[in-house]
Amino acid sequence: MSRTVVVAVDWSAVSKRAVALASEVALAMKARIVLVHVRTASESDTASAEELETIADSWASQVRASGVSEVQAFLLDGPPVDALLNYVESHPPDILVFGRRGQSTGARMLLGGVTSSVLQHAKCPVLVVP
Repeated sequence: MSRTVVVAVDWSAVSKRAVALASEVALAMKARIVLVHVRTASESDTASAEELETIADSWASQVRASGVSEVQAFLLDGPPVDALLNYVESHPPDILVFGRRGQSTGARMLLGGVTSSVLQHAKCPVLVVP
């Protein structure tokens, strides 16, 4: 059974750092990486599915260049917390990695809304990258 590191990405600078750290973790664990992106309503209005797939493929290529040989990318729809939790419940990873705050707007004291909610409900180990 292969080991898996799931990385939630929103294409932000914080996500880029999360992917870099997840790549190091995956190399140490001899694990594959799964990049998971949940499309937002505003993103669906401004970017086509093909454009998002191109971005996801680019990020996956960068992970492969870091030495991780097996990389997949999935684009999900729905409320971000629900979509992400449903994914990790149906495809349990060894660890879930994501950034502390991404592209969400609004003042949050310590953690972004998605991060905080996922931390409360995830049933797998979680690594939050600042």
